[in-house]
Amino acid sequence: MTRDLELTFDLAHPPEKVWRALTEPALLARWLMKTDLAPTVGKAFQFRMGPTQGWDGVIDCEMREVDPPRALSYTWRSLGVDTVVRWTLEPTDEGTRLTLVQSGFAPDQKQAFGGAKGGWNHMAGDKLPAVLAELG
Repeated sequence: MTRDLELTFDLAHPPEKVWRALTEPALLARWLMKTDLAPTVGKAFQFRMGPTQGWDGVIDCEMREVDPPRALSYTWRSLGVDTVVRWTLEPTDEGTRLTLVQSGFAPDQKQAFGGAKGGWNHMAGDKLPAVLAELG
């Protein structure tokens, strides 16, 4: 039995612009982490940030789904946490409803689950809208 994290963000930008922020490494580096992501199914890539005590700052990933500009999914592996991140983009009258589901947290990974929830709320809830606004 695993646990899934689901978060929704209503963004005042069209899906095509949000898609760019989810798939272009230079934009991802501004709101999430440095990455060598390429939106190609089967492609291995990493997210990287400076190491912290007890963590090397590396998240190993593999692209699982690419459906522009509707859905994007990849594995997310770090510190014994092996999950899948899936983004869905739904056009709205105001812009885009962006839904994140990170699935596969083990029952004993409560700290990782809480950290992911806080991290995604900060990154996708606060930093992503600022980057999108700067894109014009």
